[in-house]
Amino acid sequence: MNKKLFIALNLISAISFASCDKDCNSSNDCNSCCAQSINLWQPHAFEAYSSRDIIQKRTFFTNESHRQEGYQGFFSTAVEYMQNFGGKCDTCNNLGARPFWSGTNTMTYGTNNGESNVDAYQFGMGNVTGQGTIQLSPKIQHVGADMMLYFTRRKDERGLFFSVKAPLGAMSIKSQLTEEPVASPDGNPVVKSDDYWLIYPSPAARYQTLTQAWQAGQYSGDEVVSSRHKVLAITQGRIADCKQTVIRMADLTAVLGYKVYGSEKGFVDIGFKVTCPTGNVPTGQFVFEPVFGRAGHWFVGGEVAARYKVYESDSCMLDGVDFWMQADVGHLFAGRRPDWRSFDLKQNGPGSKYLLIQHYFPGNPTEDNPSGRIPSFVTNAVNVTTVPVKSKFAVEGTFAAAFDFYKNNWNLMIGGEFWGRSKECLSFDCCNIVKERVANLNDYAVLGRQVSEVNSSADGSGTTTSLNLCEPLAKINKSQDAHLSPDNLPEGVVSALDAANRIPSSLSDALDVQGAASAAAMTGKLFGQFGYTFKEHHYTPNLSFIAGAEFNAKGDNAVSLWSVGLQGSLNF
Repeated sequence: MNKKLFIALNLISAISFASCDKDCNSSNDCNSCCAQSINLWQPHAFEAYSSRDIIQKRTFFTNESHRQEGYQGFFSTAVEYMQNFGGKCDTCNNLGARPFWSGTNTMTYGTNNGESNVDAYQFGMGNVTGQGTIQLSPKIQHVGADMMLYFTRRKDERGLFFSVKAPLGAMSIKSQLTEEPVASPDGNPVVKSDDYWLIYPSPAARYQTLTQAWQAGQYSGDEVVSSRHKVLAITQGRIADCKQTVIRMADLTAVLGYKVYGSEKGFVDIGFKVTCPTGNVPTGQFVFEPVFGRAGHWFVGGEVAARYKVYESDSCMLDGVDFWMQADVGHLFAGRRPDWRSFDLKQNGPGSKYLLIQHYFPGNPTEDNPSGRIPSFVTNAVNVTTVPVKSKFAVEGTFAAAFDFYKNNWNLMIGGEFWGRSKECLSFDCCNIVKERVANLNDYAVLGRQVSEVNSSADGSGTTTSLNLCEPLAKINKSQDAHLSPDNLPEGVVSALDAANRIPSSLSDALDVQGAASAAAMTGKLFGQFGYTFKEHHYTPNLSFIAGAEFNAKGDNAVSLWSVGLQGSLNF
C-alpha cells in the first residue's frame, strides 16, 4: 500500500509540475534551469518538512503502554537550526547566481562595449577604466520551533483525528558581497563638458565602487552636490550591507482527517490540510529578502501518514523495527498582499531592471511645457518596475520515509525526504497597483547613455541645447555612446518625446513577467533522530537529538542545508 501511495503522489506531482510550466509558457533556455536576474528567493518553508512530522509523531504511536479510553493525544516541539553549504563555487548551481544575469554568482563591470556583464555608468559610476568584478556568496540561516498538537479517539482504532501545528522562527540572510574594483573611476567626464547632462551625477557625487552603488542606495561620500546634479539612488532591489533577519510565527497548519486503518501493528491516516499565511510578504526592497514561511501563500491539500511494525522480538538486540511514511501535496495560491516583485524590461534583456531611465511628464510637449522634459529626473528602472503581483504554485509536495530501530527506552531513526514545488505563476495585482499608485511606465524612456540636454559652450556658461534622446533597446552591458547633436541620429537612438519610443504603458508588454517567476525547485534530504523515551512515566516524555542534510537538485532554484536540533514531547 505504501508503494502505491508513493507512486500516486509522484505521478500527481509530475502532472501538476508540467501543467504549471505549460500555463506559464516557460521556456527551455538556461533560465528554466538556472535562474538569472531574479531578486526574490522563496525558500523551502520551515513548516513544510514531513520528516519533522514523523519525528514528532513517533513517541505517541510507538508507546504501547499509554492506552486509555476517549480522546488522547500528544504535544511535541522540535527546534531545528539550518544553514546553507556548498554555495561559494562560481557556477550556475549557486544561490548567489540568482540575482545576477551572468549565469554565475560572479559578474564583471566596465564600459558599454558589451565585454562586461554590467556598464558601470548605469549605476552612477560614470566612466571606468579596466574591468572590475563583483561576487555574491550569501549565507542563509533558518531556525525555528515547530510545535504540534495531535488528537485522536484511539490511536490503534479507526476514527477521526485532528492536528494543529505552529512554527515560530526566524530566517537570516547575509549577502556577503565582495568586489575587486577597477583601479578607480577614471575621473574624466563622459564628454568634453562636465555639465553636458544636467541630471547625471557630477564627478563629486559618483559612486566609487559597484558595491557602494548597489548597497547604499544613496551616496555616502562627498556630499557637495548641487541641486542640478542629483545622486542616483536605488531604492528597490538593493543588496543589503548587513545581515537581514525576519522573525515570525508562520504557516499555522491544521489537519482534519480519518484513521482508515488502526491496529497494534500500525495505522494509516488521511487528512485535509490547510496552512494559513501568517509569515511575512516580500516588499521588493532588497535582493535576498528573508522570508519565513511561504511568502504569503495559502496551502490547501491533503496529507497521508502511516506506520507499520515490520519486526519485533523479545530476545534479540532490538525490540523492534518500524517503517514510517508521511506525505502531503497541495496547491499554493495568493494570500496576504501586496506582494511585490522587481521585473526586468521585456525588450531589454536580463539585468535591465537596473538600466537608467528618464521620466518625461506629461510626456509630450504642451504650451506650458514645450520641451516635454520638465519636471524630469533620472533613476534606475527597478525603482519603478517593482510592482504588486499575485503569485501561485500549481503544486507543492513532500514525501518522507524512515526506519525506526528501538530497544528498551532508546531509539534510532534514519530516513529520507523529497520536497518539490512547481514553477511559479505570476500575474499583476491590479487592485493594489491602483491602490499603491504604481507609475505609468510610458512616462519613462530607456536612456542607455543618451542625454536629454547638452551645454553647447566649452566653459559651461553658454546655452543649453535640448536633445531628449533615448535608446529604447539598450542593454545593461551594451549601449551607444552619448550623441550630442539633434542631427544625424545613429540607428537605435531616437527622440524620447515620442511616446512610442518610451517604455510601453501596458505592464504585460513592458515587463518580463516570466523572467521574474521562480522556477520549479526540488530537494532531497537525509535525516536522523536519536532519542530516549521515559516509558515508566505516565506522560511518557521523550527527548531526542535530530540532524539532517538537504541537497538541492535543480540549479540555484533551491539551496543545500545542513541542520541540527532537539525534539521533545509529552503524551496525554
